[in-house]
Amino acid sequence: MTRTSRFMDPSSIGPAEEEFSQSPESRWIRKRVKMRECARFVAADQKYDVKSYKESVCLCGLPFFKHNRFASIAVPSAVTWSWKRDTNVLPTDAFGEIEFVGYNDIQRKYVRIDAETNMRDVLQLLLKVWDIKKPNLLISVTGGTENFRMKSKLRDIFRRGIIKASKSTGAWIVTGGINTGVNRYVGEAIRDYWLTTTSTVPTVTLGITTWGCVKNREDLNDAFGSGLWPATYTVTPASDRIEKCLDPNHTHFILVDNGTNNQPGAEVKFRATLERAIANIKTGNSQDDVLVPMIKLLIEGGLESLESVQESIRNEIPVVIVKWTGGLADLLALIYDSAKVEYITEINDGRSRIRSRSVTDSMLPKKVRRAIEETLGDGNVESHWKILRECVLRRELVTVFDYRSTLEIDVAILKGLLKANKDQIFDQLKLALAWNRIDIAKSEIFTEDKIWPLGSLNEILHSAITQDRVDFVDLLLDNGISLKDFVTTERLLLLYNVAQEHSLLKELIFRVKRKHHTSGERITIKDIKRLIKLLIDINVEPYASRPAHQTVLVESNRKKESKFPFEDLFLWSVLMNRQDMAKLFWKQGKDATAYALLAFGILNAMATKTDDTELRNSLIRNAEEFGDLAVGVLNECFEADERKTNFLLIRRHEQFDGANCLKIAVKSDNKQFISHPACQDFFRGVWMGQLTPENGTFRLLISPVFLGIFLLKVKDVFYYAKDENAPRISLESDVNITVKQTTLERRMNIKRTTSDATAAVSTSESNKELISRNNNEMEGYSKKKLQGIRWQLHRIGSIYTAPVMIFAHSVIAYFVFLAIFSYMLLVEFDEHVGKYEILIFIWVITLLIEEMRQFCSTSQIRQNEEFTRVAIWQKFLKKKKEYWSDSWNKVDVLTIGLFILAAVLRFFPATITEARIVYSFCLMSFFFRILHIFTVHKELGPKIIMIRRMMIDLVFFLIILMVFVVSYSIATYAIMFPNSVLSYALVKQILRKGYWTLYGELFLEEYEGGTECTNNITIYMDSPDRRCPEGTMVATLLMAIYVLFANVLLLNILIAMFSNTFQKVQDNTDRLWNYMRCSLIYEFYNKPFLPAPLSLPIYIILMIKWVLNRGCGVCLDLMPDLTEAQDREIMQWENVVADAYSQKLKRNRENRMETKVFEMNERLDKLTATMGKMHSSFNTCQLLDRRLDAIDEKISKLLGHVTWERNHRVTLCDETDKDSSPVSARHQSC
Repeated sequence: MTRTSRFMDPSSIGPAEEEFSQSPESRWIRKRVKMRECARFVAADQKYDVKSYKESVCLCGLPFFKHNRFASIAVPSAVTWSWKRDTNVLPTDAFGEIEFVGYNDIQRKYVRIDAETNMRDVLQLLLKVWDIKKPNLLISVTGGTENFRMKSKLRDIFRRGIIKASKSTGAWIVTGGINTGVNRYVGEAIRDYWLTTTSTVPTVTLGITTWGCVKNREDLNDAFGSGLWPATYTVTPASDRIEKCLDPNHTHFILVDNGTNNQPGAEVKFRATLERAIANIKTGNSQDDVLVPMIKLLIEGGLESLESVQESIRNEIPVVIVKWTGGLADLLALIYDSAKVEYITEINDGRSRIRSRSVTDSMLPKKVRRAIEETLGDGNVESHWKILRECVLRRELVTVFDYRSTLEIDVAILKGLLKANKDQIFDQLKLALAWNRIDIAKSEIFTEDKIWPLGSLNEILHSAITQDRVDFVDLLLDNGISLKDFVTTERLLLLYNVAQEHSLLKELIFRVKRKHHTSGERITIKDIKRLIKLLIDINVEPYASRPAHQTVLVESNRKKESKFPFEDLFLWSVLMNRQDMAKLFWKQGKDATAYALLAFGILNAMATKTDDTELRNSLIRNAEEFGDLAVGVLNECFEADERKTNFLLIRRHEQFDGANCLKIAVKSDNKQFISHPACQDFFRGVWMGQLTPENGTFRLLISPVFLGIFLLKVKDVFYYAKDENAPRISLESDVNITVKQTTLERRMNIKRTTSDATAAVSTSESNKELISRNNNEMEGYSKKKLQGIRWQLHRIGSIYTAPVMIFAHSVIAYFVFLAIFSYMLLVEFDEHVGKYEILIFIWVITLLIEEMRQFCSTSQIRQNEEFTRVAIWQKFLKKKKEYWSDSWNKVDVLTIGLFILAAVLRFFPATITEARIVYSFCLMSFFFRILHIFTVHKELGPKIIMIRRMMIDLVFFLIILMVFVVSYSIATYAIMFPNSVLSYALVKQILRKGYWTLYGELFLEEYEGGTECTNNITIYMDSPDRRCPEGTMVATLLMAIYVLFANVLLLNILIAMFSNTFQKVQDNTDRLWNYMRCSLIYEFYNKPFLPAPLSLPIYIILMIKWVLNRGCGVCLDLMPDLTEAQDREIMQWENVVADAYSQKLKRNRENRMETKVFEMNERLDKLTATMGKMHSSFNTCQLLDRRLDAIDEKISKLLGHVTWERNHRVTLCDETDKDSSPVSARHQSC
């Protein structure tokens, strides 16, 4: 058999080189793992001839010629052979990976190991070297190894159940590892699952067998000690009862070696010790994790299996007996079912526990004796009976699985484990959590008679959250756990620090720490706040009721309840990118729309921070799902009540530092949400101000500047008065919005808490109650319409402060500015500064102040924030980033910068021409600014986005194009005009040919040469244009190829890129335009009602106010006029609508075809199980009928025989005594 080692020529590698060249796995195994080799030859034949010892076999099972040449020879009559004494321990020579010939290409790990190896080394080999994940359950399969055939129905149940149990719990399956008996059926189950699943993580199936009983084991040896990678192994049919081939469907093999050959049983003690060692490790790294539970699965079996079951029962390891498989399994099931059940009470540590035990007769029944003799042999029947009684004594450790009555062996395995820990309810729950079997938890643990003390499930919930067990978290929440007591600062810190070292969250936190110059590896609450601020620019305050520092005493945490427990955990789930968990907490929490928008923004921002394509796609997909949830809830709210939906959009959120849904949507760049009809109706109302919808487009176009007073209509304003002499109580418009104030948030809401808001309308708490009854006559009050001079003043103010009118006036003023600038530059620009240029200076200064106002209003420094030098600098950088994110602001900065440069140059007579040029470029930039005005139009607005994106495509195209232009230009010029002199004119001449050829200028006269050209170097050195070209034929051919590629291929590629960009924008025209219009409304709502340069005094007043208030006077701060009761009403209404929407989504999922097929499959399985039970019952009834018929037949025959005997005797009596005796005497004698 051909074997391949990791090295081509191992003999040529020295010891140091070999140690260096081996992999870490090879070096560790060679250093820590040993094998055994016979060191003393003791002949098995006691009568052998000393001269022929070379042909003899040792007691170890190997012939003499296979022994080491240094092995000693002993006389068999004088000594006995022991593997512990007569073997040497050497570094193992059989390890690596097995590749089974004829099977798939998956390679399995294997190692030959000493029978007395320390279990710590074995566990390190499994968990560290082989990198196997810790098990949540250990299933040890024992039973029939030879001539065992499983019935087809049981085989299907076994395959399905063993895989379901192992995959749902993350279990290891331990078997004998050979390709016979029950081990082969386990391997086939693993193979079938592997072929039908898309998972890349195989089920760990560990085969432990004796090295000396493995057939073809010489294929696994490596004489050079570096392992075989892979070892080519062939599975051949078994030729004897001892040597068996390894099963190709196991994942790992441990081949136990005690120096013997063809002597099975060396692995029994090793396997039992290893299983106990695995059962003594914890399922995780936390202190709350449980030890790995272990269960033994008995299928058929014989005497060896009896010893294994006895050892398991003594070690309190539960056993599942598969009935109707024959052998020991049926024998134990018979004894278990026939035994009487006795309940005893045990007192341990002051607690009483009720246990069940099997009561059997000490006298061996004949039926059981025959079964023991058939299964275990005729010898030692009484001792076997004693062991069998011991195996079934503790009924909580024994579970009998009858596949004729149930089809779920995995449930039997898990229930057997729970039954063994029946009194340890929290251990049961931890086991179910580790297995991720919510069905077992619901049916066996969370029953109606269970009463859970307050706070007893907190640690279980913590483990469920960290392990991402969404169903368990939902189940725990349904069973009365209090999240307000659970969510503390300490708990949140523990959850956040669960993040893996190289996770995206950890990387982002470290970036935040470096940015703020903080140290420490652990995540703090302040780090989370800073991270969310970095991602979405929202001050999230979900921890308002708790201290923001890192370390908080547990005692103080217990006294402090989280104000937003579901929301805290929701943010943790979003940052950890645990989508299902986040949706669970989102459904349970409040403010569904705001938190869905927040998750959308955070996930999209995180997607831009990673280079992992798979992770980025996952984040974007999850963000889109939350975006759909936000739009879905908003749509349901809008259909239910439009007025409440408007308040929902502008309602303040304390945990977001006063931000509302619209601000979060804008910060998260959620175009879908902004494009919703509810948001657009709201912005439409803001855009029109107090103007009525009856004012059409035509009126709005012709109304500026003074015609608006006569043409435009304003919404009516009403007030309530007690009687004619009573003072007015309040003003009210039809839409319940007050007179416009100076910022967008004042217009969007009814009241502002500053003095400006209170000056607009005087309102008291008692008056608010009256105003809440809109448009209704109230007792003692009358509703009157505002008239007279106050109405006219209100009407004029409403017209000229409406954003649409501010926009119209600004557009008119801007066109006037361009006309004056153009006139000045064309007619009156000279050394002297004219009046029109002075007006332009004032105008541009006003525009500069407006840009400064926009810069300052992007992100304000609030009163409760730090006001140190570092804080101011960070705020400045944040403002700069946000201001610079708008491309039109870049155009404004460039334009004003050019204007300042031109203004400086124009005051120097020597640079007046340069000033005119710079002024010309500045005027062009001002004209380009007109494109921003087009965003108000639905058709022109998206075209601006098309132009912007096509410019990006053009930049990438030019990079490719310049490769062709430069290469063609240099090659052509070198062919036509060799040995040219380096100069600026040379570079210009080279590039102009390649570039202008793209537009059809072929320069044919230069290729052909003219009559005036010359080859005289003295002439064309002074006049390069007169030089005659050379190699014109080659240059002409090169030009033809260049034109073909550049004009035909590359330009069509550019057209295709433009078409693709156009189609992408065209498909989202409405959404993009709605989002652009939102930005435009925000911009012109914040502007003063007077256009530049008339607004210069207003800007000076705003600047003074901004300096005095440290930025709070002109910044976005939405604050609706809602009382606490109204705010609570809107919040509760949103929660009801969100719950209804969640139920709607659930019904839609249930009605999908995939869900129906899954449910139908489950019902079919249940129906199959029921049919199986009915079939078994029917077969039993048929058997009883046949037995009754046989008994009836026998009884009928017996009665017939008795009747015949009676009649026969009567006849004999009649013939004998008919003459001598009377009839009565005869009858009496008969």
